[in-house]
Amino acid sequence: MTKSVCVFCGSRDGNLAEFREVAVELGHSLAKAGINLVYGGGQVGLMGHLARAALAEGGHVTGIIPEFLNKREIRFDDVSLVVETKTLRDRIKQMEEYSDAFVVLPGGIGTLDELMQMFTMNLLKQQNKPIYIINLNGFWDPFFTMMDAFEDAGFIYPGSRDLLKTCTTVEDVILALDTDT
Repeated sequence: MTKSVCVFCGSRDGNLAEFREVAVELGHSLAKAGINLVYGGGQVGLMGHLARAALAEGGHVTGIIPEFLNKREIRFDDVSLVVETKTLRDRIKQMEEYSDAFVVLPGGIGTLDELMQMFTMNLLKQQNKPIYIINLNGFWDPFFTMMDAFEDAGFIYPGSRDLLKTCTTVEDVILALDTDT
């Protein structure tokens, strides 16, 4: 059973209301399932919607944020636990240590960086924690196309992408977290 899940997502809302809605739904659902939320520690964008939703359902929320992002992402001090790090690298290491699994929502370069670091750690067998990508409205399709191109060109092993579990709904993720970990 999964105890803590780290969610990677945008520090901005994005252009579609569905992005915000899925963040809120995931926050509610994790809390209702008794799963602790670990996330990037900000109160803006999808991160903020996610954390507020989990807290509204009585969930435990751990925010992990590098000190230099305190103002930019506006550190969310109302969470259950704030972990402040020196660097982004320290942040991702703490996210890994605090989490049993990872869920990826829409986001930008930071979200992609976090996803790729955890994917690489799994590929290199430095950890074995499931990664679930919620492919809302095909948001991650270009990423999957790129991964297929890497495999077709011989730069990643065949089947590497299988380490990334694609879900289309929050319900799918919650069910998978209950059975996969």
